[in-house]
Amino acid sequence: METIQVGDVISSKVANQRLRLEERLVYRRRNIPASGIALTAAALAFAAGAQTPSTDAEPPWPRVAEEPQTGDSLVGSEVDEAANKVTLGEYLDAINIVELEIDKIERRSNRYNIELAEPLVVLGDALVGVGDFPGAFGAYDRALHITRVNRGLHHPSQVDIVYREAALHAASGDSERANTRHEYAYNLLLRSFGSGDPALLPGLFALADWYLTNYNIFSARALYRHAVYVSAKADDDDDAAMIRALRGVAASYLSERFPPYHEPRTQAPGSSGPYTSRTRSIGSINSFGRGERALIEVVRVVNAREDGTNEDRAAAILELGDWFLMFGKHQRATTLYRRAWELLSTNESLLAETFRSPTPLYLPLPTRPERSRKPVGEPRNGVIELSLRIDEEGAVSEIDMLRSEPEDLIDDEVRRAVRRARYRPAFDGQDSLATDGVLVSHSFVYFATDEPAGPTGRVGESSDEASSAPTPVDAIVQARGGQP
Repeated sequence: METIQVGDVISSKVANQRLRLEERLVYRRRNIPASGIALTAAALAFAAGAQTPSTDAEPPWPRVAEEPQTGDSLVGSEVDEAANKVTLGEYLDAINIVELEIDKIERRSNRYNIELAEPLVVLGDALVGVGDFPGAFGAYDRALHITRVNRGLHHPSQVDIVYREAALHAASGDSERANTRHEYAYNLLLRSFGSGDPALLPGLFALADWYLTNYNIFSARALYRHAVYVSAKADDDDDAAMIRALRGVAASYLSERFPPYHEPRTQAPGSSGPYTSRTRSIGSINSFGRGERALIEVVRVVNAREDGTNEDRAAAILELGDWFLMFGKHQRATTLYRRAWELLSTNESLLAETFRSPTPLYLPLPTRPERSRKPVGEPRNGVIELSLRIDEEGAVSEIDMLRSEPEDLIDDEVRRAVRRARYRPAFDGQDSLATDGVLVSHSFVYFATDEPAGPTGRVGESSDEASSAPTPVDAIVQARGGQP
């Protein structure tokens, strides 16, 4: 039996499979770094759970055509050392290093020297690590101001800082401000490069991924479609951006058909993103057919690659098979799974990882109880563990509750949500197999006011307080190219 821990942006099992299946499907296009799977960076993980379709997203601070260095190359190796210490979690050492470097620069020049921008960003990263979020915002804001003074109000080099601010707002739970910063970063790139320049692609993907993660699906779809258009116009032969854009289009249709447990609002009333106003009223006429065409095009593009591998082809075919399965077309999915099995037949470890046990494709679990009262006190950790039976078509046919802490707080909500789940079933090369004892462990956040009254009439008297608020530290680590 295999335990599946949910609560990240998407199932880690799906992520590992996609990452290995596509390890050679590396983004070679200009300025868009390689990545594995998922909808945005770790800073957004708390918002979506394992319930939003994958788009092979990158961290939400893209690299524009002109490398958006926050400072000049004059900044010494001390700042690089501090940045490495942030990645390693040695935040206090990093703070000491960059504060000394900032003092040196200010003593020999002035408070607006462009060399200050990079150490200020590293300082902000380190302050996030020690939990000083206001201090981090202050460091980022000063770095942003210095960059604008030296390079201009709308220079694209500032987007690296703006995306950090967006990540910190999102991880702190302020999705409206995070949304504003994402849109501002995109508009900076749009102003600098124009709507048809491939240099805009990183910004397109960053904003589209953010919208999709937060269920602003029509705006996300419009951006992914525009990315398809821009990618098709690109002069180079690199098709990785096209593949990503097509997958994003399909993911937007899948998210429309299979929404998350809750639909968080990322924009203030009356606010609209770059594409929202003209796409809000556009409904999906045929989400299955349009998404299917996008994924078929992905398969075609991957198959046409001269340097493509069987792992590349299997990844694209598997994704199309999962699409059919999600929409109840089991026989068509089985045909594609057989083809993917053939392509992976010489890679036994990857074959087993992909097909040996059920893989969650849609698992819309609640992140907190449905509160009727204002939350009071510190957030607490709850956990539910389930044992599921997954049938041959990937549906959940039996649910056994193994553990619930606190008991009966969200048990019914979780059961209702799990019945909607869809898995890629275990597969033996010819047919799908039913599987018993698939374990799911789900963590959630609750407050004392969510609990029923105890024997003395006090609410939540027996629970231990433990903060489980999503930390921005992971977002900053990933911003520097590390893993959370």
